Amino acid sequence: MSAHAQLLKFVDDELARSAAMIERCVTGTLALLRDTRDALASGERERQFEIVEALQRQGARYQARFLEALREGVQRELAAQDGSAGPAIAAAPAALELMDESRVEADIEISRAMQLIDSTAEWERRELQTFTSTLCGLQHVSEDSNPLRPVVYASALWEAACAIVAAPGQRATLLRLSAGVMAGLLKSAWAAASSRLEAAGVQPGIYRTVLLAPGAASGRSTSAREAARAGVLGALLASVPAGELAPVPGVPAAPAGTDGRVAALLSRLFAAIQADTQLPAPVRAVLARLQVAALRVALQDSAMLDSPTHPVWLLMNRIAAAGQSYPVAADKRLAALLAFCDALAEEVSRAQVGDATPFRRALARIDAFLAEQLQWQLREAADSVAGLQRAERRDVLEQILSQRLADQMAPVHAPAPIRRFVTATWSKVLAEAMVRFGEQVEPTPGYLRAVDDLLWSLQPPDHPQSRQRLVALLPGLLQRLRSGMALIALPEAEQQAVLDALMPLHAESLRPGPRAGAEALTPEQIVQRMREEVIPDTPLPRPFSDSVIDLASMDTVPADFLATDIGAPEDAARRVDTLQLGERLRMLVRGRWTRVQLLWRSDKTLYLLFAGERPGLTHSITRRALERLDAAGLLRPLEDKPTVQRAIDSLVNELPLPS
Repeated sequence: MSAHAQLLKFVDDELARSAAMIERCVTGTLALLRDTRDALASGERERQFEIVEALQRQGARYQARFLEALREGVQRELAAQDGSAGPAIAAAPAALELMDESRVEADIEISRAMQLIDSTAEWERRELQTFTSTLCGLQHVSEDSNPLRPVVYASALWEAACAIVAAPGQRATLLRLSAGVMAGLLKSAWAAASSRLEAAGVQPGIYRTVLLAPGAASGRSTSAREAARAGVLGALLASVPAGELAPVPGVPAAPAGTDGRVAALLSRLFAAIQADTQLPAPVRAVLARLQVAALRVALQDSAMLDSPTHPVWLLMNRIAAAGQSYPVAADKRLAALLAFCDALAEEVSRAQVGDATPFRRALARIDAFLAEQLQWQLREAADSVAGLQRAERRDVLEQILSQRLADQMAPVHAPAPIRRFVTATWSKVLAEAMVRFGEQVEPTPGYLRAVDDLLWSLQPPDHPQSRQRLVALLPGLLQRLRSGMALIALPEAEQQAVLDALMPLHAESLRPGPRAGAEALTPEQIVQRMREEVIPDTPLPRPFSDSVIDLASMDTVPADFLATDIGAPEDAARRVDTLQLGERLRMLVRGRWTRVQLLWRSDKTLYLLFAGERPGLTHSITRRALERLDAAGLLRPLEDKPTVQRAIDSLVNELPLPS
């Protein structure tokens, strides 16, 4: 049986046990909800009661959705191990899916649940990884070897919560409580899984450790180490052992002296790059072809070892960064990049000159290639861009219309629900109609007339002719109101609430005789009614506090790093403003760190579009949602350190620097 087949057999066995696990999770969550209800505030108790009722009535649906989402998540993890995205890679999503603030809130909640599971069962998870790494045929332990990871369970619990409760607050509460119960169950389940694998004769793998050279920890030169950490490779030159000074084939370098040390140091550097698991194997192969040419430059240009911005290093870092953006082996973008870089490396290698001109020329060519690849991706995403442009126009129109409607509503006597309907809901209707149909094309003019007719219907003059006009006006007015609310897909319950609120007002207007509330408003009353129109914004999420821990290196985000203050800081807005088209980043999407590239931003920067890890996949996100991600530490550079710098850092740990 192959290593991969053994892993699949293990995964199927664990998934078969998941039905009993989620059943126990539901039982434990219900018990937890009942036990803690008396200690909660009244609003929280109401939420808990609704969750208990939902779990009791729809427990079967909750469990079924969890099992379905768990299996889907595991399949995605296995596909990632194979270097493919499965069947979903063939086509892009049919509709534009927008990441707004509610979606970002969900990602943050999933991150908290992931961390809760991981912190509770960390030891058991790590032990299980030693066995799954063996099942994958790996020589050392890898976290990626285990598809049954905290992210999969946290995401499945969120999907299950969404299946039975609609309110975001209820979903978040249910996720937090169920994740705590699931964490304890997984602690036992993962320990039992390790025991079964051990009993079956599976040998656990070993963790890869970094061994320092003798005396390296105590005899280092602070200045040399700091210089190397800053990217100055020459600071390590004197530390190369004499036994390594040997000629390099194809390079006229002396086996001793400075040239020999340069050759040995470059050899170590490229070996470290070849051991860098962050780089895809084909990218490492391309970089290896540049070694001889890089050595030729280093032997004649001393500035190369002393400058981290030398064209040699810039070219290598550019190739590496671009290659890391495409983790799917079948990605046509990666194939095009590798083909271009292979030809580029061949051209640089054949250039029999000792200066940096070939690297400088190659750097300009790859920048041009990447720019063209960016434009190609943008053309592929033309439909998404058009949709976001319409959304921005709609948002701008909605804001302007809302203010105008608020001014128009100021002197009108109407209850707060109707005022909010006109200034908020109907402004959405008008903006949608103007963007979709145009300002002069029906039904837009009809929706505009509906505003005047509605406001008049709320306070018609007390005259028989006015009542007759109102009787004739109401059927058409109500039909336009229903049509407009349907245009923006307002939920049926909210539509009915508006009509129910209008009914007594129109009944009062149709009643003969003097009516209450017809007197003129004072300026103070007008101001008070304008204040009633203000709709509170949705509370902003709690951002992560500053920390020395690299959050982007984790699959989970520690809950302890969640600050209690509300709102995205101003520096998050500034960072979003400084993002450049083509910039590559890591972003938390559905609880997973994913590699993205900024393709497009709207004219007013209300919407941004990113290319995803799979060809044809894009992520559209609102500016405010992106600021929230950044404030929470969930939007990071693609690389914390460039590839060459990571290799230099590894040499610092290997070479005994002089004291």
